[in-house]
Amino acid sequence: MKFDRITLRQTLIAACTSVVLCVAGHVLAADSGIPKLSGVWLFGQCVDGSRMKCLILEENDPLLTDRAKAFRDAMDEAAQPKYDCGPMSIPHMWTDPYSHQIEQFDDRIVFTYGKDDVVRTAWLPNSKHPKPAKNEFLYFGDSRARYENGALIVETTHFAFDPQGLNADFRLPSSTQKKVVERYTREGGDLVLEITTTDPFYLKKAWVYKVRSKPDPEPLALPWDCDAAASQDILKMMAPKFPNDPPIQRLPVE
Repeated sequence: MKFDRITLRQTLIAACTSVVLCVAGHVLAADSGIPKLSGVWLFGQCVDGSRMKCLILEENDPLLTDRAKAFRDAMDEAAQPKYDCGPMSIPHMWTDPYSHQIEQFDDRIVFTYGKDDVVRTAWLPNSKHPKPAKNEFLYFGDSRARYENGALIVETTHFAFDPQGLNADFRLPSSTQKKVVERYTREGGDLVLEITTTDPFYLKKAWVYKVRSKPDPEPLALPWDCDAAASQDILKMMAPKFPNDPPIQRLPVE
């Protein structure tokens, strides 16, 4: 039987649909253990009914170590990276009420956030992406992903020290020992995310919360393009925490 190009293309597309899952031009092997997570998802709400409360690590939270509280009290609010358009790292990033996008590829998962132009990549076991050296630390850490019992598990380590790593509003930092484990599953049409964060320097025990997200029918409104000058306006109304120190000189806004 002779096939023309159109017939051959239709045959291949049909085969792809029935045998494998095609995502964004990449091919994933069909596997009932791989949840379909790709898409744009709305800001998650706490599954315990508290809306956002489970997401917030309070400034006097019982989970905090004395070291965390001491840093909180010494940290000058004006020195926080957020006033220089520094994005929030995980897990605190999830407290911002913006949508996010998940893309599943055959060797990686890509997370794009609706704020601060943040894109994270979690590498699957078949990826050839090199692991960081022992002395290499990254703002968003090094993320490694795997599928397990119908869930996507993302483990992130190798974080750089971050003065706002646990909460930017309450000046709660995170250390190079921070580890964040994200577990993504589907419940009907919803995306359920459970996050477990450990950091022996600043947390007495694991900080765990779970949120549920609905699909967002709209694409992400990108780029975010943070306005540094606008981010710093509020600083003009803040009294300096350490008035005897030289005033903070910020880099020119370009």
